[in-house]
Amino acid sequence: MKDTHDTYSILFHVRRITTEDAYVSVPVTSDLMRPEPMPDGTLRLNMDAVAAAALRISRDSRVEWRVESNETQLHPVQQPKPEDRTTFDPFYFQDEQPEPN
Repeated sequence: MKDTHDTYSILFHVRRITTEDAYVSVPVTSDLMRPEPMPDGTLRLNMDAVAAAALRISRDSRVEWRVESNETQLHPVQQPKPEDRTTFDPFYFQDEQPEPN
């Protein structure tokens, strides 16, 4: 008699989200100031403009990004696997230890 073991599985579409962080300095220039002075004559920063400048600066390739966290979750769109993708089936790797993330 042939020794066969049928296995069954359910395919899930998952995703891993990597969050990185970095620090950037935003030079304070006149274009980051609010156009109207305060009643005492002082100028205030336009924080929307400062935040936009920080985001623009963060796109520079010299910014040092570091991984803050990795999260694996079910993908919100469950769909059939495209033909050009592979599936990890742990049944075939039972004797191997998983690689740490």
